[in-house]
Amino acid sequence: MRNQFIYVFAALLTISGWIADANAQLTVVGGNEVSFGKIYQTGEMVHKVITLKNAGSDSISIKRVSTSCGCTAALLADSALAPGQVTEVKIQFNPTGYIGGVTKYVYISNSDPKDQLMTVKLTGYVAYALQPTPGYVLFDNARVGRLDSAEVTLSNTTNEVMSITGVTVPTREITYRLSKKVLKPGEFANLDLYITPTNPRDVDGYIVVRTTSDKQPQLQIRVFAGLIGG
Repeated sequence: MRNQFIYVFAALLTISGWIADANAQLTVVGGNEVSFGKIYQTGEMVHKVITLKNAGSDSISIKRVSTSCGCTAALLADSALAPGQVTEVKIQFNPTGYIGGVTKYVYISNSDPKDQLMTVKLTGYVAYALQPTPGYVLFDNARVGRLDSAEVTLSNTTNEVMSITGVTVPTREITYRLSKKVLKPGEFANLDLYITPTNPRDVDGYIVVRTTSDKQPQLQIRVFAGLIGG
């Protein structure tokens, strides 16, 4: 009889635990899809804040917040939420190298039994006032002591005259020549790039193109050279 009482008591505790868990509910204020809107790639991070709320009557613990790629990061303010409490997740996205529509995801591992891995969808559109083609520079024949070259076309996609006011390269081993500095709407300039490596090390950085565009005062272009000995 005593054993039966223990079993019944344990079952009641288990059921009460299930009921308590069932009353935990994590929600995203405003919905599970968040838009960055239209982004002009300037080399700067884009920031967004989403608000999480415990809409249930039991406490919730947030175990981990992760993202779908290394270009997106998320930082959680509080990991434990009492009923009705809210917290913020700060998200940053690096649009360098992207063009057009972008979709990323944030995953929130938590103690809500109905949604233990909540997914928040992030969308945006990466635009260019000064558009590079291609969107990156690859010196694929770089050798120590030898000259290698690459070319990027820079196009004015706006309906205003734009000037290129300067170009910065990540290393002295890279030089450049710009075919023109003032671009009317629809015009383009050729950015010719040259590298003469002096030692066998990889080059991985960014070329920064500064402009008079209010929408895109500067443009970052990724540049890479995997060097081998001469």
